[in-house]
Amino acid sequence: MQRVVISGGTGFIGSALAKRLAVNAEVVVLSRNSTEASARLNFPGIRVVEMAGADPGRLSKLLDGVDVVFNLAGSAGAVRSNSNPADSLASICEFQMGFLEACASAKSRPHVVFASTRLVYGRPERLPVTENHPLNPQSFYAAHKLCVEHYHQIFAQRGTMSFTVCRISNPFGVDCGVRPSREYGFLNQMIRAGVEGRPLRIFGDGEQLRDYIFIEDLLDALMMCGTNPIARNETFNIGSGAGVSIQQAARVVAQCTGAQVERVPWPQGYIEVETGDFINGIGKVEDLLGFRPRHGFLEAVEKTAAGYRQAAAKADVRPKESA
Repeated sequence: MQRVVISGGTGFIGSALAKRLAVNAEVVVLSRNSTEASARLNFPGIRVVEMAGADPGRLSKLLDGVDVVFNLAGSAGAVRSNSNPADSLASICEFQMGFLEACASAKSRPHVVFASTRLVYGRPERLPVTENHPLNPQSFYAAHKLCVEHYHQIFAQRGTMSFTVCRISNPFGVDCGVRPSREYGFLNQMIRAGVEGRPLRIFGDGEQLRDYIFIEDLLDALMMCGTNPIARNETFNIGSGAGVSIQQAARVVAQCTGAQVERVPWPQGYIEVETGDFINGIGKVEDLLGFRPRHGFLEAVEKTAAGYRQAAAKADVRPKESA
């Protein structure tokens, strides 16, 4: 990769990816707020471009000569999308249509790696969930993500770009080693709570399985999808391939932080989108791209907790007032 554009480059995944890629590539990050983005991504090799919306004309010029586009932008939250479907539609589908039109009109015909979600599968009929599992979204967020997957396929069929869809499970890890601008994901919130001495709250009995992937492993997979020609016009599940119950995850976080675990009743909005047990079948990405997660769950939680402690220590440092 020589020139890379990241849409959504100030988020949890995007900012980590930008810093990883900037070591060997010229990275352009698209952001709605260039001042905030520049502060968060003050790193050699990263250029921030303010882009309030998906302006196809301006974007297509910016994308000329770009090899790979990492398409990570979009609002998060299955629960929130069900309470405000119109906002989810605008922030995901409408934005993505303009963005992909720009990608398709770029002279370089870029390869686009799209961050989709494991939630497109809904409640699994069998485990592990492979790419040929039936698709049954339980939220507007998941339905809109699935819709955008089809957008990528249609543009690719026209020969104007190529794509890789990554159906990502539950990523976690410190946001580039600094205090994140917003909380990302259930496990990140739990680890941060433990580091700060707050109780670890889980809904119900916490027996349902989840597939957690550490951010460093996720970045490995995304980079493979961006560079390996075999990944072109393919859809991959990206996860650890292993199931950890929410209860067990809480016990590991408690072990690493000394926090107490509390069980609380399920909020209504969360019950509606709960998928039950989920394990991502990652055999396809293993076989075709050679992807293997490098971090065990305990190791990854320990590294994340250490990162949050380091971030908290930096935040507590204040300049001394002159006498």
